[in-house]
Amino acid sequence: MAPLFLFGTLRHRPLLEIVLGGTCPGFTLTPATLAGYGARSIAGESFPMLVAAPGETAEGLLLEGANQAAMARLDFYEGGYGYALRGVRVQTAAGQRDAQAYFPDSPGAMTPGGGWDLDGWIARWGAVTTLAAEEVMDGFGIVPAEVVARRYPSILARAASRRRARAARRNGPAALRRRVEPGDVVLSAQRQPFAGFFAIEEYELTHRRFDGAMSPRLTRETFVATDAATLLPYDPVRDRVMLVEQFRAGPLARGDPQCWTLEAIAGRIDADETPEQAIRREAREEAGLEIGVLHPLAGYYPSPGAVSEYIHSFIGLTDLPDTRARLGGAPQEGEDIRAHVIGFERAMKLLDDGALENAPLVLSLLWLARMREDLRRPA
Repeated sequence: MAPLFLFGTLRHRPLLEIVLGGTCPGFTLTPATLAGYGARSIAGESFPMLVAAPGETAEGLLLEGANQAAMARLDFYEGGYGYALRGVRVQTAAGQRDAQAYFPDSPGAMTPGGGWDLDGWIARWGAVTTLAAEEVMDGFGIVPAEVVARRYPSILARAASRRRARAARRNGPAALRRRVEPGDVVLSAQRQPFAGFFAIEEYELTHRRFDGAMSPRLTRETFVATDAATLLPYDPVRDRVMLVEQFRAGPLARGDPQCWTLEAIAGRIDADETPEQAIRREAREEAGLEIGVLHPLAGYYPSPGAVSEYIHSFIGLTDLPDTRARLGGAPQEGEDIRAHVIGFERAMKLLDDGALENAPLVLSLLWLARMREDLRRPA
């Protein structure tokens, strides 16, 4: 079997090892180059493609020792994006070698951009892409590669959520809660019966009880969503807030005839965003707002018994004249959003009357009621 010339993300060894899945423990990686080609970024993607580039040389690694099982896993990882193997001749310190490399099967479907740099990719994408590969490869032999590719933006966003969760727990104190020790949670099985924009995961586990013993084996199903951010825009000069209104499927599924809800601005945090960057983007998309100072309220699980979603909520200072009440949203995402600009006192009256049923909005208004005078004093 001809060796494989790796020119892109698979040169990152932690990622490569997840994709290979222990199928070829004796594999070797040798520096190699491919003359007449260059690695180019792809519009809208984080990974590169090889393009013919006379006078250039693409740097890479020559993977040797990959058996049939390893190649099947590599083909699955690459194949969903329309990549296929093609023969090439590479240069190593020992001389020229025949090899194979992944090229776009339909080059016109991808738009090459500028040069692609491995170190820059590792700094920005390496950790989250490696985490995402775990979920991707869980689908090997179960889900077609092209289906995984369509799901990949959501897979990447879920991986970014896991990464933020791990970082927060490393840096944060246990406070009143128990301090988790190794062995406190033992996972014996994990399944993913559904994955799309969201996912459903099923776990079989035992966990440490408060009396020190381990629980019996438990089965728990979880609705897996990505981290999200919410924003209540506030004008401290006019003492106004903005609420957004849109159709929601959740009330429909519950049997609620009122499927339009009043909410805070909200959206998913993409894999390459911070919560602050995400909510500023959502404010522009949903309401055409540019936000000034952001005040973080809290980070929280809205329904930790069954949902993995973690929400970062903010109050954002901005100007809210009458003209800000408008229609908005991203039509390509099926969004149809109406913005309401109302006084603070009216917003609190809606809360008292039970007209506000969106948890981040309720939390944000209560926080604003507590901090409102401090926010208005400078204005």
